Amino acid sequence: MASREQEILDAARKLFRQKGYYATTMQDIAEAVGLQKASLYHYIRSKEALLLQIAGETMRLFHAELDRIEAAGGSVAQQLAAAIRAHVKVVAEHQETLTVLFRESHALPPEHAEKVRGETGRYTRRLTELIARGVAASELRPVDPGAACLAILGACNWMYRWYSADGRLTPQQIGDQFVEVILHGLLAPGGAGRQARTPGRAP
Repeated sequence: MASREQEILDAARKLFRQKGYYATTMQDIAEAVGLQKASLYHYIRSKEALLLQIAGETMRLFHAELDRIEAAGGSVAQQLAAAIRAHVKVVAEHQETLTVLFRESHALPPEHAEKVRGETGRYTRRLTELIARGVAASELRPVDPGAACLAILGACNWMYRWYSADGRLTPQQIGDQFVEVILHGLLAPGGAGRQARTPGRAP
């Protein structure tokens, strides 16, 4: 993406988070990047297009992390632990983007909202299928994979509300804690997945 377009996207993301999508005007965005409102349309089509781009950017980050984890291989428990840590990392590093996605994506027109729901659903299915494989292989307890997936995503996604870069825990430490609390409640007693425990933790 050209630097000017990225500057506009970054300004829109910040304004959408601070003021909300509906309260942010194209004039606000133009002023934030030092352009006349008319000149802004040389770089972007509409405010809706900016919101869609922000939402799509978020889901690409999550899918890229899952692609990397799947390519690395390992047991289901190892991959699920890596997925939890990666999700936490994305939320922490892109908190502003996630805030806009969770709070403002309802403002998208139906056809664009459907695209976002499609990518969100695909990510959820990928995690659910991973959990289902673990249950089938007796690495994980016989839980409902869909419910377990939603529990994991609920815990990780809620970070956008409370995480602070100045807080007591780093993203890595938060990820380790989530793995300890969430994943190890799923592991079957004596299962192979016990090796995915947080480094340094007693068994």
